[in-house]
Amino acid sequence: MEVDKLKKWLNVAQQFQSDKFWNQIFDENSKNSSDKQFSLNPLTTIKELFPKCDLYEVEQVLVLEAEIPGLTKEDLHLSVQQQLLTITGEFKSLNQNRQYFLKERTNRQFKKELTLPYPILINKVKSEIRHGVLYIVMPFHQEDVENIPIAFDQTNSE
Repeated sequence: MEVDKLKKWLNVAQQFQSDKFWNQIFDENSKNSSDKQFSLNPLTTIKELFPKCDLYEVEQVLVLEAEIPGLTKEDLHLSVQQQLLTITGEFKSLNQNRQYFLKERTNRQFKKELTLPYPILINKVKSEIRHGVLYIVMPFHQEDVENIPIAFDQTNSE
């Protein structure tokens, strides 16, 4: 019984040691069509969850907080198209002039897309970085949210 558990553990450990596994995590070109939907596959959930974000509403304002340790405003790009907020950036940790004895932080690019619950006033959006957290404050008008009336046929179909 214990030998079977050890074999399973070794198989999993070998998967995490393979270059293919780690290249799929950090290589944007390795995406396939199944990556676009939510998946329990760790290769896609890592990409979907980075950077970690909170989005909440306070007094007619949407606020997004995103963890971006070590990045500056030059490393980031923010855009809004309709109700889709896109955050793209690049971590640059490799310095060619250093002799590394341990290098765990890789240079990598990321892209995070969030669908906003309301249309926002783009010309009034403000953003800032404080202590490794990106804050984006997005005012909106509740009146701009259009409700679609639903017609209801009350005739008896019996």
